[in-house]
Amino acid sequence: MKPAKSLELSIAQEVAQGSWPLPKKERTWTSWGLTGVALSAGVAAWSYSIGGYVAYYLNATMGTLAMMAGCLVGMFFVVLATVPVSIKYGLENIASSKSILGQKGSVFAIFLQYASIVGWNCLLIILFGKAVSQVLLATGILHTSSQQIVTAISSLTAITISWISLRGGSAAVKNTSLIISILVSLTGILIMYKLVSTVGISKIFHAKALASSGDRLWDYTTGFEILVASVLSWWPYMGGIVRMVPSSGKALWPTMLGMGLPTGVISLIGLFSALATGNYDPTKWFVEVGGIGFGIIALLFLALANIGTAIVGAYTTGIGLRQIKWIEKKTNWNQTTLIVLLPVAIICMFFSEQFLNFIPSFLAFLGVAFAPIIGVQITDYFLLRKKKIALHELYNDGKESHYYFWGGINLVAFISCIIGFFAYISLLDPITYKSAAFFKYTSASIPVILLSGLSYYFLTKYIVIPLKKGGYR
Repeated sequence: MKPAKSLELSIAQEVAQGSWPLPKKERTWTSWGLTGVALSAGVAAWSYSIGGYVAYYLNATMGTLAMMAGCLVGMFFVVLATVPVSIKYGLENIASSKSILGQKGSVFAIFLQYASIVGWNCLLIILFGKAVSQVLLATGILHTSSQQIVTAISSLTAITISWISLRGGSAAVKNTSLIISILVSLTGILIMYKLVSTVGISKIFHAKALASSGDRLWDYTTGFEILVASVLSWWPYMGGIVRMVPSSGKALWPTMLGMGLPTGVISLIGLFSALATGNYDPTKWFVEVGGIGFGIIALLFLALANIGTAIVGAYTTGIGLRQIKWIEKKTNWNQTTLIVLLPVAIICMFFSEQFLNFIPSFLAFLGVAFAPIIGVQITDYFLLRKKKIALHELYNDGKESHYYFWGGINLVAFISCIIGFFAYISLLDPITYKSAAFFKYTSASIPVILLSGLSYYFLTKYIVIPLKKGGYR
């Protein structure tokens, strides 16, 4: 038999990796531990690509203002929607979404989490593979004819490393992320210094946007929206990591300053580099700007950053997937994380270039997907439930459950999300980036958050509550 202490730790880890609420005595992360995990995710290489896309519309001055504002505004809504309920009840987002979407309707939240994090991890792992191949090309070891094969093999290696790292659960994620976040943050500072010293600050700030529309306000709002929509995608990550700390005081600043702000700061590197070199692909301009020696070091740390963020994403998605009863009963933790990483491997091996071409639309999809549900979640928890959830009802799957609604689905929540969806695409088409005339005054994600929340409030107030037996709790 296992020693009592070892058994206790094993049970704690299983709870942390499963779908049950995490008691405060089992929340082992300090604010520094959460900061490391948040920072490891926040400084991912996708930020370089995000900044590169903003360079299409804005110059360095306007782009800096738009991105810093966008990341902080987006993170404010994510924190408001996820942190209070996760800290109070020890829940991750999928479990808490049952009180909004219904017992069966929460599958929609699982889908959103799974699809978005698989998408982000594909971008990260593809960039990892490209970084490795660029290093080998720069050193003359690799010929261009073999680059695609090496990129695919390197991507598969990164996925394997991520899967092995996840075997240790939350403790491994925390320890790995803390080390990676420090190394990558220092590398980001060095890259920015090298960029400015090599290219010159004057050239960067005098460079014109790569494809400006001619309407300065529209360009600014578009850059702002790209950051807001991107940061809203932290919603699937938040509950799974925030519930590992015992109090909101230890969660607020690590998430705002560790996940939100770094996304904007690291994106500046992509913005400045794209303006200076005309290339938004970080795996190419690292060598171009810094030379072979510096480029190799930067690319290696870029690869390290991507693995760290992929691990965090796979961890939180694994927890979410274990809300599905079949997965919880039929698979162990290692098999669950394999389910998360398998589609990433397939896309990275066979469809990497097609996926990279899809990135602008993917960024807009994040706003379409997450803005409505964030608006609904904030409204439900603060205005309708008054920060109270019947915890035991979340795990009652029967028709008598308070969160069963209609056939296990809260139709009002879905109607509100659909309203938000159509409002978003009417403001900004995520495929063509064509927009309504007043988009430049409002952006898309923020009005959708407000509209979805407002519609949910009134529909719940005048339809759900009058029909609900036992009150709305």
